[in-house]
Amino acid sequence: MTPIPSKIHRALIIFALALTACAPTKPPNIGFDEAGRALADARSAGAPTYAPLELRNAEDRLSQARASFDKNNFDDASRFVRESQVDSELATVKSRLGKARERADVRSRENAQLQQDMTNGISAGAAGDHP
Repeated sequence: MTPIPSKIHRALIIFALALTACAPTKPPNIGFDEAGRALADARSAGAPTYAPLELRNAEDRLSQARASFDKNNFDDASRFVRESQVDSELATVKSRLGKARERADVRSRENAQLQQDMTNGISAGAAGDHP
């Protein structure tokens, strides 16, 4: 027969293991901070003006990620976080492209105006040479 202290010892070990198995686990880090920074970068790049649809999609996905996380659905939360980051990056790129296009349009108008000024100047000069 097994001595009493040994039985108590085994019972305590089993009880401790059971408590450990039932203890709440720390939720996984699925990237909320990174997604939030990507969203902030998109906003500062001008996404509200140049990529409002992509920005809205990124915000919606991040909101869905938080809701899924709160329901302990970590797989969906992780997927929504990744989608939010991709949408934020797309919004940032589209914003930079929009700004670059604006600068190119301004330069194109400036060049056209300079060309017109030169043409008008040459014509005025040529008209002044002939009485």
